[in-house]
Amino acid sequence: MDHQNPVLLDASKEVVTLTLRRPGALNALDFASIIALGRAVDQVAVMPQARVLVLRGEGRSFCGGGDVAAMHAERADLPGFIDRMIESFHATVMALNRLAVPVIASVHGAVAGGGISLALACDLVVAARGTRFVTAYAQLGGSADGGLSFRLTQQLGAARAFELLTVRSTLDAEEALRLGLINRVVDADRADDEALRWANELAAMAPQSVTEIKELTSVQVRDALQSHLAREKQAFLRCAARPEFAARVATFAERGAAAAARKGTTP
Repeated sequence: MDHQNPVLLDASKEVVTLTLRRPGALNALDFASIIALGRAVDQVAVMPQARVLVLRGEGRSFCGGGDVAAMHAERADLPGFIDRMIESFHATVMALNRLAVPVIASVHGAVAGGGISLALACDLVVAARGTRFVTAYAQLGGSADGGLSFRLTQQLGAARAFELLTVRSTLDAEEALRLGLINRVVDADRADDEALRWANELAAMAPQSVTEIKELTSVQVRDALQSHLAREKQAFLRCAARPEFAARVATFAERGAAAAARKGTTP
């Protein structure tokens, strides 16, 4: 378990940095980290000096998606827990979409499930070479959340989106770039530097110009996303009510605990 604050907000400059800080859990999102992330985004929204937000992850991974161990710990009322988690996660996704300033995701390592949704909620995505995008929802027995089914379908069409959410659940960074899901792929140790370089370039532009362009290019997507998130939540809750979902969560959690024990870490 990570006892430090699950997110770190550095607002000392015009380029604000928000770091996911549960490296021992591959920055997987539990309820506390989702709430902390949402509050941090709300803080950025009212910062007069903020010109750009960079979202990144500490350690070996940008974000491993929903915390399966946390789900398993709440197995006595798993559907209720999933309901609360998704409601808060979707509020955070919409808060990112509503930010007046551009948001750049710097991703690396494993980017799974809701971690992909979080990255694609940003305006620009820089990926380190070797990054793997893993949807994993069908393998867990759930369905997409965070707007992932919306964004994949919008970008790739229904057939390819269905494929990626079911039978072909993994993409490498180069293929994600080719498909137009991300913007740049850089050497493994350069993602943060490239994201900051890009952020500084944006910060040097006229802020009203950048804000208006972001609004014009995102308003239609944002309006459609809002209603789609409600559909995603209801679909996931129907999955979470099935006994096979709890069984698969238990299996995933046990595998994670065993892997952590072999490495001498705590999931």
